[in-house]
Amino acid sequence: MHDTFLIDRIWVKVQELCKENEMEKLTKLVVTVNNNSHVNKENLYDHITKCNSELIDENIEIVVERQPIDEQTAIIESLEGDVSESYR
Repeated sequence: MHDTFLIDRIWVKVQELCKENEMEKLTKLVVTVNNNSHVNKENLYDHITKCNSELIDENIEIVVERQPIDEQTAIIESLEGDVSESYR
């Protein structure tokens, strides 16, 4: 797959953002990729589950939008999830 590196970079950044915002469980992830990208919700979910992340479960909603942006670029549009009690 051409976009394996991009998928990995998306997930690395999502984990960083969740840590910064003390999110314990991610319930929704929305990303924008190039119109020609091979990234889709299925291969993004597959990659995340292979990483054995405790941040997600099978109920996560993943939305991959397509726009005319640079190739090998992704924009994390939004993250939704459960925030740690200590952060509130």
